[in-house]
Amino acid sequence: MSPTQAVRTRHPKEVTRATILQKAFEMYRDRELIHGDERLTVVLESLGYTTGAGYQIWANQAAFREDLKVYVAENIEYASLRSIEKEIVALAERDLPWKEHVLAAGDQFIAVFLHREEFYLSLRFFAMADDRPDSITDGMKAAYEQSSWEAMTLFTSVLERFKRELADGVDMRQFTAAVTAALEGYALQARVRPEQIDEPIEVDGEPHHQFSLTFLGIANQYTQPIAA
Repeated sequence: MSPTQAVRTRHPKEVTRATILQKAFEMYRDRELIHGDERLTVVLESLGYTTGAGYQIWANQAAFREDLKVYVAENIEYASLRSIEKEIVALAERDLPWKEHVLAAGDQFIAVFLHREEFYLSLRFFAMADDRPDSITDGMKAAYEQSSWEAMTLFTSVLERFKRELADGVDMRQFTAAVTAALEGYALQARVRPEQIDEPIEVDGEPHHQFSLTFLGIANQYTQPIAA
């Protein structure tokens, strides 16, 4: 059997299942599926599939909804740094002083984070998954751990470059959690009350997001220059 033939005949139901779940995830993210009423038939219609195509995979609506919960949990990206990787590299090449570097990084983080629907999706998801079984909890943990690992890797390299270290009694996970919490709080406030955060704040004559000042405060509180 040729590789092409193998692809054509490999688990067609699994391919269909993945296609339906991905479409359902996108519709849920874009609010095309009503929260609490994630109907399989709506997703099938959007794909041009027959009802039978879905019910050959899931026995009923409840089984589909449970599968969708797990799929959403596994695919939420908690403000992944991958989305601003190029900007981070370009910022590192500017060779800014510590204060200016942190403020500029804060501006870049929040500019991307404010428009990451996955964050707002994750908030809605908590209501969708009222009785989270272990499979959903594990999926959410995996997504969060991946994002945290990316952040900790970035922050570690930045501290090395600026010859700084974590303050006594602080570990990188605590520092990352503090930054993440500030990001999420600012992004939620921006979504709910955007008029309260539109005005930039000037620091040394340069405009910055309020979050960037918070980020600078956290960075200075949780880190210190390496003693000579």
